[in-house]
Amino acid sequence: MDITARHKILIVDDAEMNVTIIKNYLQNDYDIISANNGNDALELVRTEKPDLILLDVVMPGKDGFEISRMIKHEYEMDFIPVVMLTALTSKEDHHRGIEVGADDFLKKPIDRFELEKKIFSLLRIKDQHDTLIKDLSKAYEYLDCVGVLIAVLDKDYKLVYINKKGAESLGCKRKDIINKPWIELFVRHEDIERVTKMYDNLQKGSIKPYEYHEYTIVTTMAKQRLYKWYDSPLFNEKGGIYGILISGEDITDKRMAETKLQEYADQLKRSNDLKDLFTDILRHDLLNPAGLVMSFADFLGETKLDEKQQRMLKNIKTANLKLIELIENAAHLAKLESMDTIELNRVNLTSILNDQINNYLLEMKNKNIKIEFLAKGEYPAMANHLIERVFSNLLSNAIKYSNKNTTIKISIEDIGDKWKIGIIDQGDGIPDKDKTMIFERFERLHKENIRGSGIGLAIVKRIIELHKEKVWVTDNPEGKGSIFWLTLKKA
Repeated sequence: MDITARHKILIVDDAEMNVTIIKNYLQNDYDIISANNGNDALELVRTEKPDLILLDVVMPGKDGFEISRMIKHEYEMDFIPVVMLTALTSKEDHHRGIEVGADDFLKKPIDRFELEKKIFSLLRIKDQHDTLIKDLSKAYEYLDCVGVLIAVLDKDYKLVYINKKGAESLGCKRKDIINKPWIELFVRHEDIERVTKMYDNLQKGSIKPYEYHEYTIVTTMAKQRLYKWYDSPLFNEKGGIYGILISGEDITDKRMAETKLQEYADQLKRSNDLKDLFTDILRHDLLNPAGLVMSFADFLGETKLDEKQQRMLKNIKTANLKLIELIENAAHLAKLESMDTIELNRVNLTSILNDQINNYLLEMKNKNIKIEFLAKGEYPAMANHLIERVFSNLLSNAIKYSNKNTTIKISIEDIGDKWKIGIIDQGDGIPDKDKTMIFERFERLHKENIRGSGIGLAIVKRIIELHKEKVWVTDNPEGKGSIFWLTLKKA
């Protein structure tokens, strides 16, 4: 017989001759153990766990019916095949054998061929069952490792199975809640009608399987936890629904965190709105007196003043212009810092740079500074109109910090999908330890006779950040001075 693994068979018969005959039939293919009474048979079942039992019916003490009943029901070994060996042929005896769990019958005297065929058939079924149980056990072990609640409900929504995580979440033992009504026990009272209707519709096919929904469950400790559920009907081999698989993730803490985060976001938005309002009011209230100062200075300029008074008036105008510039820059930086995104459009860098150069012709003439534009042709890029302020600030700084009778150069390099723009001055340069600091607001390197707010380069940095690009400074390799670099995407 082609059985790859040797199974263990228990023969129970009080007639030693019968045991010997059957053992001779089977011992080449199976491991045989035997008992000649019911008590010994039950002990061997408990200790040896045979794969199949050949059980005589008529024996002193416990008969075969009693032994079969105990094996199947009291020992809960209902999947050990039991073949009753009997000379009894009445229907009543046959029915009684079925009632106590017998799987098949063999009439004495035993026919060897029939015996071998029945054993082979029953062991094959048992092997398939054992494999199924093993696979099911592995599946349950896997489900016990999953970090979400997984359960199976029958058609009446009684709990058929729940994994370890689910039982722990509910605060109870699995054996205490199996076959108990899921909805009545664990669904929050105000959700019972909705959840019942939802599961009814799932069984009817009115809602799609795995459709996401939420409802709150109540643990045995009366704690309420919000769960996110994905449910699916379970079908038998005939296509009928026999239950529902429910999978739930506890999102109570997550939802609370989301609520707090939303509250924080709302507070932040209100804070930003208030900051914007404050900035607008501050700008308006500061510019008004600054404008009055400028008006009075212009009025005084039309009167007759001596040389000292004219010098003092010029200083007033210069200081007031610096104040206006500081107010405008601070307000502009505050606006920029409240922005998250900007719209990018196709621009021509050559045109923008030339416009900015023209804005500073007078300042360059006063210091006899020349501009050398090293780039030729058009350079299409993706940028926001704010990029004009970047070039304006960088050119203004280059002129301000350059010595008289020097040259400022502007270069544009092709670096793949981006343009690398450089503004090269011939000033005193920037120490390495300060190269990063100068882009922080209100940070400015000390230079005699030059006053500034330190906001200009902070504005440059913020605008470039909004473009998702980089700005940095290096030393001018041709001598004194610095090169301010930035990148922009090509159009």
